[in-house]
Amino acid sequence: MLVIVVIIGLVGGRHIIDYLQERLVEHGIDHNEEVIRGIRPLLERSLQDGAKPDAVVADFQRFIVHAEPFGVRLFLVDLSRGMVIADSQETHGLPYPVKALVETPVRHFDGSLISDVRKWDGTAWRKTAAGAIELLTLHPLNMSASPRWALGVSSDLSELLVFMDELHLHLDMVLLLTYGLIGLLGFLTLRWVGRRYESGLEQQVAARTRELEAAHERLLEQARLATLGQTASILAHEMRNPLASIKLALSGVSRSDSLSEREKQRLGLVLGEVDRLEQMLSENLEYVQPVVRGDQPVSLDELLDRVLDLEQPLIQDASLSLSRQRCEDCPGLRLDRRKMQQVLLNLLKNAREASPPGASIGIILERQENDLVLTISNRGEPLDSATREQAFDLFFTTKARGTGLGLGLVRRVVEEHGGSVNLTEDGKGLIYVRLILPLEEIN
Repeated sequence: MLVIVVIIGLVGGRHIIDYLQERLVEHGIDHNEEVIRGIRPLLERSLQDGAKPDAVVADFQRFIVHAEPFGVRLFLVDLSRGMVIADSQETHGLPYPVKALVETPVRHFDGSLISDVRKWDGTAWRKTAAGAIELLTLHPLNMSASPRWALGVSSDLSELLVFMDELHLHLDMVLLLTYGLIGLLGFLTLRWVGRRYESGLEQQVAARTRELEAAHERLLEQARLATLGQTASILAHEMRNPLASIKLALSGVSRSDSLSEREKQRLGLVLGEVDRLEQMLSENLEYVQPVVRGDQPVSLDELLDRVLDLEQPLIQDASLSLSRQRCEDCPGLRLDRRKMQQVLLNLLKNAREASPPGASIGIILERQENDLVLTISNRGEPLDSATREQAFDLFFTTKARGTGLGLGLVRRVVEEHGGSVNLTEDGKGLIYVRLILPLEEIN
């Protein structure tokens, strides 16, 4: 394509140069005609006033020697004899034959040769022996009697034509340079577009890869849930009844008056372990149960009211204070009421257990554009980056007797509602848990 454009450009440049040359030739012809129109009346008037021809020729010869600085050659031809009787250059000695004036063939502008230069009239051109281009114009004078004279003008177009050739060369160079720059710019543009296209493809591939990885993670999560569900069902079936029997029996034994205090303490520890096993079974069963959203919108503030009714006594027993900010303009959400209540309970329980005595727990519910944001803050031990990142992973826990299911349940339930949850720290011992639920997805 670039080669075609270059060829078209060069041909177009040649056409422009040819057009300019034609205009220069036309201008040269007009200039010659103008010179003849200016001098011809002077000669004719002198002859008409009765001046002798020899005197007119002599006066004309003295006059035209000053014509060379104007870039023209003036000559006077005696058509009757075919002789040049006056010449501004006087190269042959006057008079001399017309053939000596035009030593090389003279042609019309259509290319035809002028066979008899003595009968030539009008404008013609010739190439000199030196290779120059000469433009010739010859017009007869109006004379009442013999002799018959003609006034001629010649002008050298060589310098102009050389200039045009140089202009053509420079124009070709400029065109080639321009097309080269255009080609380079086009190449760079195509390369940039290609890279952008490749980058777009890479982004699409990366996005598709992430989708596949996410789908793979979901499949693994579902497999884990299925395995955990089966395990939990088996444990619930096989262990709950024995645990209930053990707990009932140990409770009865612990009330016996024959036991020493040391024996009662040991029974209390065993009963605590039985309760922990029952809690683990309950958490496993809760984790694997699917999230089912209700048809009616539920106020998150109302769920917080219920959770705080359960947690308030434990918060007071731990010598903690509570500050809460309600959200009056927050709309209700379509969600799984029971599981979301368990999420809030787990978060508050985690904040309570992590707070030292005398500390405060903060709860803020607010609307941020198209999201509901619940922030629960508390003071506690500084957390390292690994703990903050893995806090909501399944089975991850920093508690000696924890199961790692509580916060794992929080993330699963929140993500199945289209939201997210994260854990941050301000570096001064204040820990924030932010739960974000999108309004447009779950309303």
